[in-house]
Amino acid sequence: MKKDTGKTRYILLGLMSKRPQTGYSIKKSIENEFRHFWQESFGQIYPTLKLLVEQGLAETTETETVQNGRQTITYTITEKGRAELKRWLSEAPDVEKLRYEILLKVSFGTATDLDTIDQHLDAFIGRNEKALAEMEGFLAFFNGLEDQGCDRLGSELTALCGKYLYTAMKDWAVAAKKKILDQKELEHETKNT
Repeated sequence: MKKDTGKTRYILLGLMSKRPQTGYSIKKSIENEFRHFWQESFGQIYPTLKLLVEQGLAETTETETVQNGRQTITYTITEKGRAELKRWLSEAPDVEKLRYEILLKVSFGTATDLDTIDQHLDAFIGRNEKALAEMEGFLAFFNGLEDQGCDRLGSELTALCGKYLYTAMKDWAVAAKKKILDQKELEHETKNT
C-alpha cells in the first residue's frame, strides 16, 4: 500500500469532520461536490481510510445492517484527526497547476486549419456553459439553505469560484474565436489583393 496518500487523507478527514461517512458516501460526496476540481477513486479512498484508522486519525463502527452481503463500515474523525486536519488547513496551499488540452491545441493550432480550432472552441464554450449552469444551480441550492443553519459557507465559496472560473474560460474562448475570425478575414483579404 502506498504510504504517501497526498491530499486524499485531508479530503477524507474534511468530509468526516462534517459527519461520519462510509467509503461509498465519501466517493459520492467527492463526485457531487468536488468533481469540477478534484477526483479520487475507490482505489485511493479505501487504502487511505485504512491508513487513517491505523494512525488514529479516524475510527470505524460496523453496522448490523447487511447490504449486498456485507456490513456497512462507518468512519468517524477522531480528535487527533481534527487536529491533523486543522494543521493542514493552516498550511499555505500548493500552487495550482492548470492543465487544459484545449490550450495545447490552440497553441499549436497553426499546424492545422483554423476551422478545426474554431470547432474545438465551440465545444469548449458549450462545456463551460454547462458547468457554469451547474455552479449557478449549486449557488441557488446553497442560498436556499440560508435559514436552515447548515454549514454551507465552504461549499458556497467553492461553487462561487467555479462560477468565476467557468465564466472566465468561456469568455476567453469567445475572445479566441473572435481573433480567429479576424485572422481568417485578414488571410482572405491578403489572398484577394
